[in-house]
Amino acid sequence: MGAKLIIIDADILSMFAKTDTTDVLVEFLGREHTATTPAIVDELSVPLQHGYTFPLRIFSHIPVVSVNEQVRREYRQMRAKEASLGRGELEAIAFCKIREALFATNDLLARKFAQKQGVNVISLQAILRGLWMCGVRSKAEVREILEQIKKVDRLKVSPEVEAEIFDPDMHNE
Repeated sequence: MGAKLIIIDADILSMFAKTDTTDVLVEFLGREHTATTPAIVDELSVPLQHGYTFPLRIFSHIPVVSVNEQVRREYRQMRAKEASLGRGELEAIAFCKIREALFATNDLLARKFAQKQGVNVISLQAILRGLWMCGVRSKAEVREILEQIKKVDRLKVSPEVEAEIFDPDMHNE
């Protein structure tokens, strides 16, 4: 992918961690270009308290960015506009807006809000599509990753979304 920093939300990180494919995500996006925020780390730490170990796979692969006062100020302004989003999503969007980073999320509300803030967003569909189109994994391997994600995360995926991922003639973000 490009040279911009990509802040990855808890939803995508947990999907790849639960399927033990965080390394695939990092391979595709680039280790030096992937990170998350402190608030997302806080969200991901909760499952550890309940005995789940998948967040450890994330913490060993994904660095955490520092959040400065400018990002905190932007976060507070966003919080006043969009109280329905969680702290992790809002902190990530604020960071991406201030630092001109990309935001990777599977949360539709977060994606739309980020885009309204002028933040470029990468969806789960775009990541999965990119995995096979860029040759990081075969289309069959990506189908298996998606099936694993659907199983472990109880994710419902419509035929239209599957077409976005696997139809070679489809163009998406």
